Amino acid sequence: MPGLESLEIAGVPLLLRPPVKRDRQTPLIMFWHGFASPKGEADIAEAFPLEQVDAWKAYLGLPLFGQRSVGDEELMRRLTEDYVLQLLLPVVEQAVQELPKVIEELRSRCDLDSHSPLGLFGFSAGGLAALLTLAGDQFPIQAVVLVGVTKDLSAVVAGYEQFTQASYETLKQQYPELKSEYIWSEESEAARTRLDFLAHSKGIAQREPLPAILFVHGAQDEIFNLENIETLYNALKTEYQQINHPERVSLRIFHHLRHAIDLASNSLPEQQAEIVEMESVIADWLKQYL
Repeated sequence: MPGLESLEIAGVPLLLRPPVKRDRQTPLIMFWHGFASPKGEADIAEAFPLEQVDAWKAYLGLPLFGQRSVGDEELMRRLTEDYVLQLLLPVVEQAVQELPKVIEELRSRCDLDSHSPLGLFGFSAGGLAALLTLAGDQFPIQAVVLVGVTKDLSAVVAGYEQFTQASYETLKQQYPELKSEYIWSEESEAARTRLDFLAHSKGIAQREPLPAILFVHGAQDEIFNLENIETLYNALKTEYQQINHPERVSLRIFHHLRHAIDLASNSLPEQQAEIVEMESVIADWLKQYL
């Protein structure tokens, strides 16, 4: 892709888009894709160029996807045998663990100050990784954009069950081990606590600096319903209000958009117009808070 450099930083494949103006305080934005489109580093770089934002933009490949893809057949095996323990957690938790080293090495490579402004962008599973980052490591993050995420692991599993049940008979023939409902184990129950972002809302509001968080969601999202993200937004809004910064958390709803952010699944003119509007909203947020 024009203007993009393909790199491997700290073992993580990524595409790097440089800014127009460069100095040691130029912002750095880290992007994570999802399991649905955009579902690779090249896909999300194409979907969100954010040319209005003058920053270093690093589009990271998630484990098992993009340049580290294990193939569709292996992904489906993991999804059907144990979606949480074999697919979701290995991807999301490893991505979170990899992030600090990638940021450190990118700042060195791009000649950035060690405290230069940092932004996170996560779509779907990548957004869950961004939320988990906010709930954990305390390295400074000034601005966060979360597209098509949900409030906790239970809601993620509900989306998975909806997906499998919609095509259950067909999938069952190819994957006999598939269950119509997810079977929780002791290990996945423990993960449910780690990925309960409602419970983490107070801790997120105590971060220094206070991250400016923008939620973006399609009202027609068939994977993660709007009600769940409204619940998480309202919980964070309450915490931010208590510290007199309600303006630093926002929710933008796009009434015609589905879960995937591409023109194949959002082919109607009103959907295409909302994708353009969404990029503008995201760009304005990042320019304001980075």
